[in-house]
Amino acid sequence: MRDRLQKLAAADIELKVGRSGQFDVTVDGKLEYTRSTTGRFPTDDEIDDLAET
Repeated sequence: MRDRLQKLAAADIELKVGRSGQFDVTVDGKLEYTRSTTGRFPTDDEIDDLAET
């Protein structure tokens, strides 16, 4: 996931340890995706969209 995001964007990508099952995508300091809302991991298309943010 990290590699895909880095290839698609020049944004600052950082992985952090979180709660069990937590998965958030923050782009340039802004929360853009959170598993706690969707209940699932993002699709490849959603990752592509996040990279364009």
